Formats: sequence, C-alpha cells, structure tokens
Amino acid sequence: MTRQADRRARRVDRLQNLTILLLTLSMLLLIAGLPVFGALSDSSLIELARARRRMENAPLAVERSGVSPLVFPVRIVYTNDFARVGTDALTTVSDEFERAGTFLGEALGSAAAAVPVRDAQFLSALTGEGVYFDFTAALSAEVLSELLGVSPPDETIGGVRRVLLSPEDEPEATLYMQDGAGRSWCCATAVSSAELTEFLATRSGSGAEFAFLLGDAFAQLSPYTVILSDPAPRAALSAANVLSENEDTILRRAEFNAHTENRFTESSGTVIVRESSNALYLRPDSVVEYLGGEATRESVYYVASDTGTPTLAECAAAAQNFAVTLLQGLLGDAALYLSGASRDGERTEACFDLMVNGTPLRRSDGAHAGVVTIEGQYITAFTFSVRSYTTQEAVPLLLPFAQAAAIARVYPGTELIVAYIDTGAEEVLPVWIAE
Repeated sequence: MTRQADRRARRVDRLQNLTILLLTLSMLLLIAGLPVFGALSDSSLIELARARRRMENAPLAVERSGVSPLVFPVRIVYTNDFARVGTDALTTVSDEFERAGTFLGEALGSAAAAVPVRDAQFLSALTGEGVYFDFTAALSAEVLSELLGVSPPDETIGGVRRVLLSPEDEPEATLYMQDGAGRSWCCATAVSSAELTEFLATRSGSGAEFAFLLGDAFAQLSPYTVILSDPAPRAALSAANVLSENEDTILRRAEFNAHTENRFTESSGTVIVRESSNALYLRPDSVVEYLGGEATRESVYYVASDTGTPTLAECAAAAQNFAVTLLQGLLGDAALYLSGASRDGERTEACFDLMVNGTPLRRSDGAHAGVVTIEGQYITAFTFSVRSYTTQEAVPLLLPFAQAAAIARVYPGTELIVAYIDTGAEEVLPVWIAE
C-alpha cells in the first residue's frame, strides 16, 4: 500500500470516528429531551436538571421539624406564543404546581425592589407570555415564601392573591403580584426568560381565557375571572356531623382528660369540659371551641420560634399543625387550608377553610371552617367545625359559564369560581359562586 493510500485510509477512519461521536452525542441529547414517566412525567431530563439547579440556587428558608406543610388551592394559566391553557382543582402539593412553582420560587427569592403598578399594566402583562397563579385567598408574602422554601422579599407586601411571571422580551423575567385589595406590584427577577419561555411551550391543559379578553358579554365580571373550556369534573359530596361520635378523640388531642369529672352537658346539648383555666365546648351543631391561657413547651398549644418571638409564618404553620393534629382523619375527603393570617401586636389570628381535591368548600353562612388565635407563644382560642365529607360517584352538571355570568351581573366586579357550598344538609354540591 502506498503512503498516499495510508493517508487516505487514516482520513476515512477519522471521519468515521467523528461521525460515530456526533451520532452518539445526538442520541444522548434526544434521550435527555424526552419526557420521563411516572411521578416525573411531562418533564424531560434537561428540565429536571434545570429545576434542580434553580432549587439549589434559591435562598433556602429555615426548616422546622414536626410542622405540617402549608397547603393551598391554586389555579394556573399558561400563555405561550401560540396558546393559552389552564388547570384548576390543583393544590400547592400537586405535581403541576411543583413544576411551575420552581420558577415562582426562584423569582420570589431573587425579586428586586417592588414597584407599584396600575391594574391596567397587570392586565396588559396577562395578554402576553407567562405563567399565572391564582391562590383563591391572599397569602402573606412571608407565608408564600415559606411555602416555596425561599427568603421573603425585603418589601412588605400585605398579601399575595395573584402572581404572574412573564418573560416580556427581557433576559430576565418580571414578577407581578397583586394583593387581596387589588393593589399590584412588579419586580425584576433572576429567572431566565429563555428557560421560562421554553417551559411554557411544553405546557398543556384545558383552553383558557380571562374575562377581560372576551368582550362586553363578560365585562361585568372581574377581569381576572378564568374561563376554562374543559374544567375539572367535581363529584357530589355527602356530609355528616362527626363531633358527637368523636368527643373522646377530640378531648385527647386537645390535651383534655376524657374521663374528667369536670364534664357536663347543658340543656342546649353543648358539652363543656374544664381543666384549670382552660375550657372546651362541644356544640351540637358540630362546632368545637376552646378558651385557654399559657401552656408548657411540650404542649400542642405552645408556638415554638427560632428567634423567641414567633413570626407570622411560624404562627401560621403552628396553627395549621395544631389544626391537622386535632382533626386528622375526621374530615373525610376534605382538607384544611390556611385562608388568612393577620397580626395585631402580639395577637395573631389564623383562619382556615376546607377544600376537596383542590376545590374550595365554603359554608353557606360565610363562616370559616376554623379560626385559631395565638397570643405571644400560646394558642389561646380556637373554633372548628367538625364535619366529614365523602366523595360520591355522581358528577353534577354545572350551569354553562355564560349562564352563570349572566346571573352574576347583579354583582358587578365579582369573580366567578366553582366551589362546594355546605348548607348543613347531607349532600354538598359544586356550584358557581361570585366573590
């Protein structure tokens, strides 16, 4: 073989090796881009790696052991350059929120100074690309940050009801937040707009629109009303008062002696149990109430704190931990969520409502499902309704959205959502409500 033939053979070998290397790299990239299956379905290996990097880079909040995680109902709307889709009947522990919440956590943890914006600017941003979160009830920025595992923003924002994370043709995405009173802010963030845009392009769900984009027919509604072309089905519920048959369980969990002699029944049917300066009232309408004072550090009524004085987030988490401890296994298919937390000096009040599979469950009288009062480091009062809810097979038909919107015209500016309404009867149905 000649020297020229040897050189030609070596060139062919190098080209073959290079071709094999390129094909191998291409195959690996294709595999990395494919969605995986199981609990991580709809996420590719690349997306999972990016999510892990964002979680590692986000400022972490201090974790407290023994505290039940805060869980909230949420609706999400995705807008990309070719469609707007949404999902409802979600909670903040749903897989869908976990994926989108990674971007929200990075945005909130890196948020720059909050700048007030007009409502029109928020609505304008909703028409473009972005991911929109509706938490149903306004959460304090501190509680939302705790939920996402990041440090709260420096600015004091009264509450966060709605959030929009938008790429807005900038290298970094912009975060819009609106409180329960309709005041809005925007912040620059460290979230990559390119990565957010790529994430939005992979989302799917029911077709979605906002009421303000649908013309005069829906002009009387809140512009933030979300209309889904195929909302999640919601089954009917059966309801029952389970307080009377679980009195001893409630007493034990509330740290009362179930066999105490200081237990008597009033003519109204209310059972009253007293121990020292503490009193528990178990009423025939399924409501349990407590009034008390200071407690030991080992007590379920004691609110631990990393700094000595409990923060609002620590009080909210302690109240939820207490509520879950008291009512665990008694609510059936319903779950408690924190629907409000406020502070006045050393007194904190945490309000709770119920949800079933991400759909809010409301009482017809407008009362909360539970209220916990904390003074200093002690839970000094609480009120809870102890009713159990069981999902049935029947899925009632809701009014078409257009008809519900026509009825809601008598309540200008209200937002239409689907919720269960408990009237005290044995059956609880999902209906449209105007808030």
